[in-house]
Amino acid sequence: MGVLGSGLGCRVTALGRGRKGIPIRLWTVSQGSMPRMHLFELQDQPGFPAVLGDAGTAYLRTLSDKMGAADFLGPVVAEALDRSGATAWVDLCSGAGGPAPQIAQKIGRSVILSDLKPNRDALAQAAREGATVHADPVDAAAVPPSLGGLRTLFNAFHHFGDETALAVLQDAVAAGQPIAIVELSERSVPSVLSAAFIPLLVWLVMPFVRPVRLSWLLLTYVLPVLPWTIAWDGLVSHLRTRNPDELRALCARLDAPGWTFEARRQAVKGPAGFTLLLALPPGSAPAR
Repeated sequence: MGVLGSGLGCRVTALGRGRKGIPIRLWTVSQGSMPRMHLFELQDQPGFPAVLGDAGTAYLRTLSDKMGAADFLGPVVAEALDRSGATAWVDLCSGAGGPAPQIAQKIGRSVILSDLKPNRDALAQAAREGATVHADPVDAAAVPPSLGGLRTLFNAFHHFGDETALAVLQDAVAAGQPIAIVELSERSVPSVLSAAFIPLLVWLVMPFVRPVRLSWLLLTYVLPVLPWTIAWDGLVSHLRTRNPDELRALCARLDAPGWTFEARRQAVKGPAGFTLLLALPPGSAPAR
C-alpha cells in the first residue's frame, strides 16, 4: 500500500492494488477528519438475501418516521422546489420509501418513489398511504426523461464511489434537473461509536416495522441475524459518508456552467444533524 500526501497532514490518500495490480484508492483523510473508507455494505452485494435487504430498508424507513425526519427535512425539499421552480419531484434510491412520503404530506407536495432494486412490498405499502410509485427499476445515474423535476436522495449517496457519484450528479445537470442529496449518517467518532448500539435499536424498533413479516421477526429474535447485518451496514454508512468539503470537491469536477452547488452540515437537535448537497440549475433563486 502506498501513501500520497499534499501539505503537512492536510490530505493523505492510501493506495492499494486491485485486480491485475491496478492501483485503487482505499481511503482518503483530510485534516481534522476521520478517513473516508469505501468499505462494502452487505446490502449492496449481489448475493445478499432479499429477505435481509428488504428488512433493512423497511427498518430504516420506520426509524426515520420515529425520529421525525420529515419535520426537519421538509423545509429542505420545499426550499429546493421553490428556488429551482420545479413543479415535480422524484425520489431516487427510495428503498422502502424512506422519509419522502412523510415529507410530501408535510409540505403538501406529491412525490414519485423509485429505486434500482425496488422493495416492492414496502413500496406497495407507501402507495396505499398515498405515494406514487414508479414500478420499473430506475438508475440514479440514468434517470428516464419521463421522471422530470427535483431529484432527491435520502441516505443513499454514500453507497456510490466517486465516479458513480459524479455520474449521478452529471446526469441531473445534463437533464437540467435540480437535485438535493441528504445524508443523516456522519463520518465522525461519535457516529461511528454509536453503531455499537444499532443491534439494540433493531431489537426495539422491529416490532413497529410495516408490513409485518414473520421471517423478519424470527431473524431478529430467534436467529438474530438482522441486528448484526444492519449494524454492519450502519457502521459502513458512517465511514463512507462524505463531508461538505468533499462534496464541494466532487462538484468542482462536473461540467456544469452556471449551476449553483451548496454543501453544508446542518444541526437539528443537540449533536444530531444531516449533511446537505443542493445542486440548482441556472436561473434558480438565491438562498433567502
